[in-house]
Amino acid sequence: MHCFECDADSTAGSRTCEVCGKLLATDPDRYFKAGMEALAAGDLDRSISLLQDCIALNPDHVNGRYNLGLALCLNNRYDEATEQYLAVFEQDVGYPGIYTALGQAAFGSYLAHLEQAEAQRKAMIQLFTKAVEADPEDVDAHFSLANAYIAIGTADKALPHLRCALSLHPDSSAIHFTIAKTFKMLGKYEEATIMATRSMQLTGPDDPFWEDIRELLSELRETVPSM
Repeated sequence: MHCFECDADSTAGSRTCEVCGKLLATDPDRYFKAGMEALAAGDLDRSISLLQDCIALNPDHVNGRYNLGLALCLNNRYDEATEQYLAVFEQDVGYPGIYTALGQAAFGSYLAHLEQAEAQRKAMIQLFTKAVEADPEDVDAHFSLANAYIAIGTADKALPHLRCALSLHPDSSAIHFTIAKTFKMLGKYEEATIMATRSMQLTGPDDPFWEDIRELLSELRETVPSM
């Protein structure tokens, strides 16, 4: 809680300021006003703190929640902003601008997670590549790198590593199955059918991927009926 006397912050729920010892304000509107002033001045951290105090004193302070969401959005804290906007929505589905605010928070969150995902994508490719370079006979490294390439939509880059993995472990149903899926992604249905058939031959009903293999093979046989 913020102290308007000495401009210090105390632990949430405190009745007196932990710095000057004076009673803390208990009017949520006072915190709301101060929070809005801080928001207008561009002091997002201060605004967020004051608006949090506002809704701590009055959880039904819809304007406090809405503007807390706005301050959080401006501070790139989109998931937290969404929580506040959803609380506003639950209180008043007709609150002006709530759908736009929710959409903006969702968009900001999407972009933030997209950026994080891109960083993770680069990291996983680099790490698996280093693993392959460190030990060219590491079947798991080749297989993992291939699956990473498949996951990011570059199946053509997966094939060389799948072939390496298969040469190291020729009786692997999982590798045959993954090659079959990769060939299918590349539009090479005959090759995919051959690999899916071999995968089926190497496994049995107890295999957790048995149904997936069977379904893939069935789809491929419909595409290439002569095989």
